[in-house]
Amino acid sequence: MLSLWNIGPIVWIAAAALIVAIALFVAAAARARRRGDTSPVVSLALTLSALWAAFSLLGAVISVVQNLAADAPRMSVPVARFWPDLLPGVTIDTGPTAEVVGGGFMVAEVDVSGVGPLARGLWTAGQALWSLIPAAIAALIAVACFQLLAGRAFDRIIVRMTMATAVIVAAGGTAAQLLSDIAGSMASHELFTRGSAGWTEIPGIDDPFAWWPQATMNVTLPFWPIAAGLGLAALAAVFRYGSRLQRETKGLV
Repeated sequence: MLSLWNIGPIVWIAAAALIVAIALFVAAAARARRRGDTSPVVSLALTLSALWAAFSLLGAVISVVQNLAADAPRMSVPVARFWPDLLPGVTIDTGPTAEVVGGGFMVAEVDVSGVGPLARGLWTAGQALWSLIPAAIAALIAVACFQLLAGRAFDRIIVRMTMATAVIVAAGGTAAQLLSDIAGSMASHELFTRGSAGWTEIPGIDDPFAWWPQATMNVTLPFWPIAAGLGLAALAAVFRYGSRLQRETKGLV
């Protein structure tokens, strides 16, 4: 795996740009707060959410670079329900006070060497999307706090950003899960599917592959991103209504 020091200058350039952007954003927010009378909690939320968004974006960049450049990227690989048993003739006299009577592993976190480029690419895209979703949410919180400090709590940019975040969460969360699952299933078949095999007879063991995990496909359609996206879309409708009332109120003054 790549270390933090050799993932490429692009990461450090991105990190420097994010730090500068955060500094400018927070400075602008401080000037906006001096013009208003807003709770310091909003300023704290602005700073923390801006940092959250920046580190999420940086994490997405690092994830892409590592997954594309690493010799053996870390992947979540599904396997048919599996639990290794003791070899015939092996007994444990003392130690465990409980035993497994059902179930087993269904997903393994492994460093996969030699995985195909398509599986690697899908996995990289899925993991990057997982990092972009919290970045979008944090950016929405930061912009909302900034507008509140500036006295524009229902500005139209909040409506646009909320709708954009709703799309990112709904579409991005669904795509991230599907891409990651498809890539993991492809890696599972590349790792565990066997064609011809041969072995030397082992006394007491009829099937030496009983301890070998079986490849499987596990692709799930998540519903929480869709539900969260709908919730954000409803919030955007509330902000749109507030924006309309704010414009009408200004027209009356």
